[in-house]
Amino acid sequence: MTETALRPAVIALAGGLREARKERGIGLRRLADMIGIYPAVLSSFELGQRAPQDTIVAHILGVLRAPQSVREHLIDLARRSHDRDLIDRTGRAENYLRTAFEQRSTRVTEWSPTLIPEVLQTAEYARALRDTGLLDPETADVSCLLRTARQLALSDEAGPPHTFLIGEVATRPDACTSEVLRDQLDQLRDWARRPRIGVRLVPAADCPPGVVEPFTLYERRAGALAVALRHHHGAVYSTHQDALTTYEKAARAIRRHAAENAWP
Repeated sequence: MTETALRPAVIALAGGLREARKERGIGLRRLADMIGIYPAVLSSFELGQRAPQDTIVAHILGVLRAPQSVREHLIDLARRSHDRDLIDRTGRAENYLRTAFEQRSTRVTEWSPTLIPEVLQTAEYARALRDTGLLDPETADVSCLLRTARQLALSDEAGPPHTFLIGEVATRPDACTSEVLRDQLDQLRDWARRPRIGVRLVPAADCPPGVVEPFTLYERRAGALAVALRHHHGAVYSTHQDALTTYEKAARAIRRHAAENAWP
């Protein structure tokens, strides 16, 4: 695996180029002919194996007649292709990045100190969060569709093991009613019985809320390859070694305090 293939901006750009082409209903070979490059080269751009220059990206998107907002976003990603960190302020690249790093991982660890992890949420729990009015309605609708797709993928036995470390605070009826929370906890127990899924509870006394922010660590046998820090709208993805070392240590420390079958 090349260094280029691990840079967050390259992965996000690859997904964006692929989506822009498919939205126009144009095949890869036809587009390659239209822009005057070999199909294998265009394929390497869409797979994140090579990072195209911003001028090439602008040319591709011009031929595809992509909307101005898409052009600006993808050209900006091309200019940041050498960066080891990516701030995805719009949330547009989130699905591309998450999917790509999961596919490259042999283990995924997600720490969620105050809420049930998004992919494990019931529809009622997610609706309760949306009804707070703090989430953008359009973003919430997209998240609902992505959550369903991710749950189906997580149910498949193929793929890396996922460990969900959940803070004790998330088991309190602060974000929803007691009934909704009870159904949510029942579903967590069901998830924990799946072949490649671990769901563990971390006592608040061992990791108080606010000490370690939510993160997802993507690892392979040689060590961590990326960490995602999700915020209210968007996320930060980092492949910088200092950040990876910090969150590897944090994940190990939290795992030591996590308990299985400790649900209220």
